[in-house]
Amino acid sequence: MDPGEYTGKEWTQLIKEMTPKQLRSSLKRAYRAEAKQALVIARRHLHSSGLDVQGNYADWDKGIRSHIYSRGGGFLLTVKARGATRKGTGEKSMHVNRRGIKKPVLMWAEEGTKYRKTKSKTKFFVRKRKGHVTGRMKAYGFMEKAAPEMFRSVEEGLSRELGIAVEKVARKCGFI
Repeated sequence: MDPGEYTGKEWTQLIKEMTPKQLRSSLKRAYRAEAKQALVIARRHLHSSGLDVQGNYADWDKGIRSHIYSRGGGFLLTVKARGATRKGTGEKSMHVNRRGIKKPVLMWAEEGTKYRKTKSKTKFFVRKRKGHVTGRMKAYGFMEKAAPEMFRSVEEGLSRELGIAVEKVARKCGFI
């Protein structure tokens, strides 16, 4: 029988024959496909956000990442670094702070930064240089603007992708 012609009864029987591991892998496959679509939407909003980028957007596009939850509970799109640290060298979209921690500039472009000024002296010692204004970065909010479109896309496509993923696993295991 063609999987497209399955009714509720055959579909339920197919799901019952699959092991929990096979079901979890098909669910994760569906989430990966939808996360890929959501990444495309987020990157499109990044390009149209007005953020002034020198060169091309390839390095900036890498700053938007997806994370599929390991227990099959969904996925997350983020511009934040993993644990606020990121190892690697030579990436243009990374900033190294005083402690050597690399953080993506996209994280600050999304949320913006507050107005700050360095101090000129402290209780214990006097600095040689005077305090200065470090400025602020405005919040571009490209992920926030992309969220409604991403939710709509996931709602429309997840059931279709889940059906495709279950059929692939079922074919691979010989159920179809």
